[in-house]
Amino acid sequence: MNSQQPTVSDPQKSPSYSEIEAWLISYLSKLLEVDPETIDVNNTFESYGLDSSASVGLSGDLQEWLETDLDPTLLFDYPTIDSLSHYLAEND
Repeated sequence: MNSQQPTVSDPQKSPSYSEIEAWLISYLSKLLEVDPETIDVNNTFESYGLDSSASVGLSGDLQEWLETDLDPTLLFDYPTIDSLSHYLAEND
């Protein structure tokens, strides 16, 4: 799911909250085949129908995009795009 994903503006710098948020919105909208504008960053990943397998897949793709190790259970600890984006922007 790497095609046409948002890119980090400066590869030497960790992505910002808004870059991570945009990546997650793009990822979910493509996965669910919906318009990105229908994705609410405060809804849980579970509310979009992501089961544990899809959550692990998202985590793996996000890990690849960020080029860092992420806990596969990260989406359970940060269950919304907003909370996950804040966590990753502050802790990367």
